[in-house]
Amino acid sequence: MRFIDLEELDRTRPEIVEALNALQEARDTVTAEPDPVRRRQLIERYQPRWAALRPYLSELSFNKCWYLECINPGTDDDIDHFRPKSGVAEEPVHPGYYWLALDWRNFRLSCHRANRPRTDPNTHETGGKAAHFPLVGASTRAFSPEDNLNLEFPGLLDPTDPMDPRFISFTANGEAVLSPEYRESEEAERRFEYSRLYLHLNWPRFTDDRVVLYNIVLKYIERGQAEAPTRFDAGASQGFRNTIKDLRKLMLPSSPYSSAATIFIESFRYVWWVNDIVLRGPR
Repeated sequence: MRFIDLEELDRTRPEIVEALNALQEARDTVTAEPDPVRRRQLIERYQPRWAALRPYLSELSFNKCWYLECINPGTDDDIDHFRPKSGVAEEPVHPGYYWLALDWRNFRLSCHRANRPRTDPNTHETGGKAAHFPLVGASTRAFSPEDNLNLEFPGLLDPTDPMDPRFISFTANGEAVLSPEYRESEEAERRFEYSRLYLHLNWPRFTDDRVVLYNIVLKYIERGQAEAPTRFDAGASQGFRNTIKDLRKLMLPSSPYSSAATIFIESFRYVWWVNDIVLRGPR
């Protein structure tokens, strides 16, 4: 998970302005509808209006899922409603955050695996975000447009919150884990566990991909060590320079699983050139 700045959505582009205006019109209609059944029908009818924003949300993440950082060629990612639009699994009587169903700030670009209910073939746990939206402190949950959303503390880690990606780390076997510095925090542990399950952070395909990535990092480190100058102020071969470029490329926001790549590379910071050159970035 990387931070996605929703404010970077270019709201001056005519096609985005048109899409946002259409969403606002639909949002006003849905929020004003008092009948819950009619309201749900309206939300589903307006689905093409939020789908129209998909390509522009995708641009913000270089076509990657905002939760997993995977790229899914051949299929459209879902537009997930971070606060569910038509009901909340943790609160059976909740009407859903219908007043946010057409609010672009509530949208998250999600791969199918993170967003849709599926049973993990290895652990047999059923996850997928779907209508899940647990809170840390359920008594603060908003039930209507008049309630204060700022009182809610989402249990799920949110890629649009700059504070949240730091809680996720990765091991050499490809697993997403709670970052070590937060393991004494019951709150952080709880939020990570909600996210691990409901966002399928450790679905087999994702862990397998991260293992491959770790081995690529390891190969580059070994190649770099063979080519590295013995002193920090000595000249370097082209092979060594290429290794620096290859490692930095893995950490670019446009690269799949770039957060995992960064953590894998940071695990080798005891190697002088990894710490002093790769992780410091270009000057």
